Amino acid sequence: MSVAVLFPPASRRYILTSVVTAVLYVLSIKVISWGQSQLDGPLLWAAILVPVGCIAVQLWATLRLMTQVDEFMRALLARRFIIAACLAFIVASAWGFLETFARVDHLPGYMVYAIFWVAFCIVSPFIRSTR
Repeated sequence: MSVAVLFPPASRRYILTSVVTAVLYVLSIKVISWGQSQLDGPLLWAAILVPVGCIAVQLWATLRLMTQVDEFMRALLARRFIIAACLAFIVASAWGFLETFARVDHLPGYMVYAIFWVAFCIVSPFIRSTR
């Protein structure tokens, strides 16, 4: 089987975009973490926009993929996306309550994005129907 059969052009674009944005996301967070003492003011704000831009591009790529696949896959991806988002909201809210009332350690807000994708990976094998 050829790569074109296994991965149609829309899927290849999505995978490439996902890999590039994931690498840039992780690298940018590492650079900000390591260089935080040297970054200040507008330079720090600009550096912070890099991972935020990666998140925006990744979500745009996911939504673009949904427009480029057949109806079944579109519905399947949308259902997985919505359920993963709900789980990420639940985890983030529960952790917020734990921080406020049980005094657990703070979880940075940007972790909601990672929680969403972990949830997406967990639910995807189980959501195989659009119903």
